[in-house]
Amino acid sequence: MEYVLEQPYPDDALADANAAARRAYQKQCDDALNCLMLATMFPDLQKQYEHVDAHTMIEGLRGIFENQVRAERYNISKSLFACKLAEGSSVSPYVIKIIGYIETLDKLGFELKDHLAIDIILQLLPTSYKPFILNYQMNGMEKILLELHGMLKIAKESIKKNLTHVMMVQKENKKRKRWTPPKGKGKGKVVPNEPPSSKPK
Repeated sequence: MEYVLEQPYPDDALADANAAARRAYQKQCDDALNCLMLATMFPDLQKQYEHVDAHTMIEGLRGIFENQVRAERYNISKSLFACKLAEGSSVSPYVIKIIGYIETLDKLGFELKDHLAIDIILQLLPTSYKPFILNYQMNGMEKILLELHGMLKIAKESIKKNLTHVMMVQKENKKRKRWTPPKGKGKGKVVPNEPPSSKPK
């Protein structure tokens, strides 16, 4: 029945219309008036749209809430582009949050295709994911968001192991004593040559 939201209420059926055309007309009239939107509205809006068809109703609601939708879309997109993953943080909640923002924008009429959504996620990753991003781009991978989520979780484990290895090597290097050259023995201070004192003849 969703078609009634986009199609205007039908004009009166022609007197010479055949039976099939009359049935189609009656069905669209019934579908347009038996809309469940009224059941979910506040009482004031119910009274306002009580005797209105679905198409007129949705057009009116769009006019009322258009500015609110625009403001919400701005806030969601702002949160999305500011959602940078901090170095060392868990990648799974980050991707889930991004997907949530993208789905909300889609519901508000601002659809982000998978390619653009994935580019946004990759751009907001920290520098430790640079090898993963290069590998993804060079191999021309075409993944959906959920597949990328799984790949990033695996990449996170690999990055974690590499960081642990680097830290262990650094600790071992700190424990080793630094070699210093031996100091010279038996050498006194060097006294600069003094000019010979002139004695009277």
